[in-house]
Amino acid sequence: MNALKFKGTPQLETKRLILRRLRPEDENDVFEYASDEEVSRFVFWNTHRSIEDSRNFINSTLGRYERDEAGEWGIVLKEENKLIGTIGFTGFDSRSRRAEIGYVLSRKYWGQGIMPEALNRLLEFAFTEMDLNRVECHHVSPNEKSGRVMQKVGMSYEGTAREKVFFKGQFWDLKQYAILKSDWVKE
Repeated sequence: MNALKFKGTPQLETKRLILRRLRPEDENDVFEYASDEEVSRFVFWNTHRSIEDSRNFINSTLGRYERDEAGEWGIVLKEENKLIGTIGFTGFDSRSRRAEIGYVLSRKYWGQGIMPEALNRLLEFAFTEMDLNRVECHHVSPNEKSGRVMQKVGMSYEGTAREKVFFKGQFWDLKQYAILKSDWVKE
């Protein structure tokens, strides 16, 4: 998939959340969740071992903002004014008007409906502001909690790609979910 380009990474809001650009001062909040091995267990990146790992992630994302490439939105819980995760586009196919979304959330906030709320807002942006036709997400087979997030926002399970990816020393099956703009409009 090609890099997704649009002007700016606009701030988005929900009832409880602000989705905004990452900032250098977010490094401690990023490190707090990214250094948790339970949080990073099923993602493609390695557990952050030092604040420098979190700085490098933020700096990489800041570079993507400068190039007007869609990257990560920081998920900020309004009531705490704290960055608790990220959500963003991990791939894009402009010809097919299709994008893939990935996300991660601090374990402290699991099971509170935060990620479905953030994902719903990003889907709204994708279908109304970017005029995408299809948005995809996937998760490794053991991470069924992530699959439940996808189901809660109306995504349909499309199948399992056996041993599709290799990371953290092993091959993983990927479960694929997607939603079409026409499905989203019906919701």
